[in-house]
Amino acid sequence: MGQSTGWLSLDTLLRKRIEKRRREAKDVRIHMRLSALLWLDKDYSPEQAADLLGVCPRTIHNWLDLFREKGLDGLCTLEYKGDPG
Repeated sequence: MGQSTGWLSLDTLLRKRIEKRRREAKDVRIHMRLSALLWLDKDYSPEQAADLLGVCPRTIHNWLDLFREKGLDGLCTLEYKGDPG
């Protein structure tokens, strides 16, 4: 599984796909999720990534679980639709 921390290890092709998708992300929530993945791949802990993004570490763990279960497309799909008013 990951490098020295064991959180995440991305191959070069997947890392480039994530970087490209992050550059093209129009929603800040997607940008945050992708940034977290890239930082975890660079041996940041979930706590460090959470601190940088202003979210709780549990959120980072949830995103990581979602990525592992549903892949990149699943991570980039926002389920919450908001109040229809």
